[in-house]
Amino acid sequence: MFISIFCDSVRMNETVKILMSRDGLSKDEAVKQVVDFFKAMKDDIEQGGDPFGWENDFVSEFGLETDFFEDFIFRLAV
Repeated sequence: MFISIFCDSVRMNETVKILMSRDGLSKDEAVKQVVDFFKAMKDDIEQGGDPFGWENDFVSEFGLETDFFEDFIFRLAV
């Protein structure tokens, strides 16, 4: 269920596509990287962590603009 909810996000699907084309990852590898990051961020935030403390980690991990990160945060609120 987690992955199906996660994959509903257009921006997250775009992130997977970028990782596949730019970094040469398979779809499974790209989805795993994104899901692993999202789960770690979600778990931390549920324990009281600061959502925007993850913004730099996101940019470092994926090399994408922060508007992609904002969609990750939005998905946690849904």
